[in-house]
Amino acid sequence: MFRSKIAVVMASLLAALCITVAAQPVMAQRAIEGAAPHPMVPLPAEGYITRDEFTDFAEIEFLASPHPGGRDPDFEETVQVEGAWRQMEYTVDGLELSLLRMYRGYLQHFESSGFEVIFNGIGEELSIRDGYTFMTYERDFLARTPSTSSESNAYILVRSPDEQTIIAVSFFSRQNARRMMVNAVEIEEMAPLDLFSPEPEPEPEPEVVMVPQEVEELESGLVQDGRVIVNAILFEFDRAEILPESAQALETVTDLLRGRPELKLLVVGHTDGVGSFDYNLRLSVERAQAVVGWLGNRGGIDASRLRAAGAGPMSPITTNRTENGRAQNRRVELVEIID
Repeated sequence: MFRSKIAVVMASLLAALCITVAAQPVMAQRAIEGAAPHPMVPLPAEGYITRDEFTDFAEIEFLASPHPGGRDPDFEETVQVEGAWRQMEYTVDGLELSLLRMYRGYLQHFESSGFEVIFNGIGEELSIRDGYTFMTYERDFLARTPSTSSESNAYILVRSPDEQTIIAVSFFSRQNARRMMVNAVEIEEMAPLDLFSPEPEPEPEPEVVMVPQEVEELESGLVQDGRVIVNAILFEFDRAEILPESAQALETVTDLLRGRPELKLLVVGHTDGVGSFDYNLRLSVERAQAVVGWLGNRGGIDASRLRAAGAGPMSPITTNRTENGRAQNRRVELVEIID
């Protein structure tokens, strides 16, 4: 609703400025192609944009009182705000459009649009004294190189109806052109910001859960594929000693062999890819032998039905680049022996 009102007032402002040009003017300074005026500060008729800069967060002190005199004094009243800062320069070639008409036209625009006029003045109203002008308080903020003539400087400071934007507009003449410097700050508090993007933490790998199978599952794998991985047979780190929690899986293998007296199995140990090839190959054989020993000594399975072998790291079922992958590659397989 507010911006719609701005658009309506813009039309009346351009009519108020009432400048007629017989031919296209020669631009004294290059226009910024594609630049759009600030949504709260319309562009004058025949005007173009010669500066458009944006800073995501800045602290700006706006002048809100006449010049008190002296060479570099502090102003009695200022408005200090923080937020997103946009600085623009509007240019109208030639001096046919009077600075007074521009000043009063924009003052009318702000007042009729519901802005609070905090401070405004033109020429002597800005209290220019001692060769030091109001407009040169901060060069490049109010005006880049303003005229020293008191009739060629004007200033308007306003607050938007929603009180979220402060706008200062300075008017001056330079290089045979009328110019406006627009400084607008959208007020906001600075949110905490980490300037250095941390390395994203890798998502934790899903834990590999070794669930012991039922006899039917082992038997089905042997019948269909001639081989089956036995879950949950675990060993001491870097050793061939079987951990106690492997008992359930080994008892399932024992039940399978007892239920199928004709079945003979090759027990194959596998390792991950970490370490030397020869070491892993030897470790895989030792672990297979440990399983065969458990099945014979504790399961009562005839040793003639079992043979131990090791494949080391030669037959991974997944990548060795992750811990979960390596855990899956460290396994025991049963392979059916056909006489």
